[in-house]
Amino acid sequence: MQNAGKVANPFVFEPVDLGILQQGIKKNVEINGKNVSSQLIELENVFDQMTGGENFVYPQKISPGQNFKINFTLNTAYIEGDFVHNIILVDTSGTPYIANVKGKVENPIVFSERYLDIGFYKKGVQKKWTFYVWNKDKKPLKLKLKPELQKEFKAEFKDVKLDVSDFENLKEGGNTPAVKVSLSVVELEKPKNSVKSIRKIVTFICENFPNAVPELQVTGYWEE
Repeated sequence: MQNAGKVANPFVFEPVDLGILQQGIKKNVEINGKNVSSQLIELENVFDQMTGGENFVYPQKISPGQNFKINFTLNTAYIEGDFVHNIILVDTSGTPYIANVKGKVENPIVFSERYLDIGFYKKGVQKKWTFYVWNKDKKPLKLKLKPELQKEFKAEFKDVKLDVSDFENLKEGGNTPAVKVSLSVVELEKPKNSVKSIRKIVTFICENFPNAVPELQVTGYWEE
């Protein structure tokens, strides 16, 4: 078992490693702990310091020497890559204690490009990118641009077969079903503040994986 929080922590927790999860699922998580102090601990709240933890169930009072469980749901929709979540237990005096939950979330949708550079931009400038999207398990994908983004961007989709053996040198004509995406700028809306940099998150909807969040980032600078 591992200690959590500071030296005076009354709790020890069993390590929780969720392994590899597919983005978009909701995972039921259980943390096993023990009160190793001689004091009764009364909990006021338990929450996830990061995005994703919800529906926490925990004991209100934990007696000295008592084993206990904390259960919650981890929503992986907006998590990607390796993660360590700090689960915070707060007692009635306001003192926080920490249990850790780790794992890795894999997006089932692979982009050949995740960051698109628009350079210096002013209204009326035309910009277009072409990239590929596929699933590593070779499942055909059906994509569409998120409706609220269609004022600023336009996307065209074409089904192709792709050779993905060399990520840096993708070739059409392989055996992996993929979507060739042509993304163009309609007209970006400039924020009312004085920020000069451009950062737009372009999100797609995938019928095959409706709970995943396939997205990429457009960056650049507003031209004065």
